[in-house]
Amino acid sequence: MKITSITPIPVWMEPSEEYHKLFGSGKQSGTEVHAREAWFANIEYKENIFVKIETDEGIIGWSEACAHPVTSETQASIVSAVELFGSVIMGMDPFQIGAVHDKLDKLFLHGNNGARSAIDIALYDIMGKATGQPIYNLLGGGFQTEFGLMGTMPRQSPEESGELAAELIKIGYTCFEPKMTGHAESLDADADRLEAIVEKVPQSALIMADPNTTWGTAKDTIELMHRRFPNTPNVAVEQPIPYHDLKGLKQISDAIPQMVIADEAIYSLAMALEISNNHLADMVSVKLGKCGGFYKAMQIIRVAEAANLPVRIDWTQGSRLLDTATGHMHAAVRLVACDPGMDYHLRIKDEPVVDGGAQFDGGRCKMPDGPGLGLTLDEDLIKVMSERR
Repeated sequence: MKITSITPIPVWMEPSEEYHKLFGSGKQSGTEVHAREAWFANIEYKENIFVKIETDEGIIGWSEACAHPVTSETQASIVSAVELFGSVIMGMDPFQIGAVHDKLDKLFLHGNNGARSAIDIALYDIMGKATGQPIYNLLGGGFQTEFGLMGTMPRQSPEESGELAAELIKIGYTCFEPKMTGHAESLDADADRLEAIVEKVPQSALIMADPNTTWGTAKDTIELMHRRFPNTPNVAVEQPIPYHDLKGLKQISDAIPQMVIADEAIYSLAMALEISNNHLADMVSVKLGKCGGFYKAMQIIRVAEAANLPVRIDWTQGSRLLDTATGHMHAAVRLVACDPGMDYHLRIKDEPVVDGGAQFDGGRCKMPDGPGLGLTLDEDLIKVMSERR
């Protein structure tokens, strides 16, 4: 089998009110409480890219990439990178996935992980369809194919945070990732949000505070946790300091009783090796788009598991196609830290998946057992979304 064409399709998806609430995208520029909100401020559409890969045997693979500040990619940059990557791997066998990544790595030493992920996911979709297997079986098998969900929560008042957590618990969500404001507001304001959630959920529900690197220094984080949460077992801290401050991450892990999660720092196998081998954190957070697709993400996951570090799978922001891809990866995790974040599609009004894919019932998810991603796309809708600009 050979790759015969690779087509990036830029799309403009219509966000819902839940999207605007989560990302602060309804705010005017200059009123943000988090630096990355400038990326989303006052937007009309969510900009993503679908990728279609065709083969000489008529098998077609689909994927989606997310323009996002974590990978420092825009929609236009992903389209250009996918076109360049396509010219390099044209004619290759999709099953030679290691050789494909090797060619891309030799072309660009690092970066472009969203574009790499788009190529990778579509090739796994092809491999799954060619073998009649769901992608999770190609990744090592489904340790879990039915599971609960993590609720990602917006930056809002403590009262609203507590009420939302209580609502999500009622419909079946099992854990939470409330977004923090960091020093743009105050660390104590973030602690107030966390306390409100702690009061509304059972101790079995893990609450992962996500400052997105904005809690300042290791000392800032340690002081806050000692003062406000000295004995709260179900609160964890996700990447409170800059991704490159590995010594600081270790300081925090050693100083507080709660779990510390490496997220932005987990963007390559080399970083995962450093963090895992030296136990610089207590948990790793893996995203398809951040890590460059299934092939590299699974290497990171197995390295963490070998070091006895539990793994959390988080969403790559897109339609139900991307959430389904995320679910395939979570299904193949052996040492699960918590249920995954994969309900991003609920914040998008457009539904390009017309059949199959991950099925959601409240806070529960069931993965498809069909070949590849296990879904069918509405190509007419994708065309409509591509013509909005």
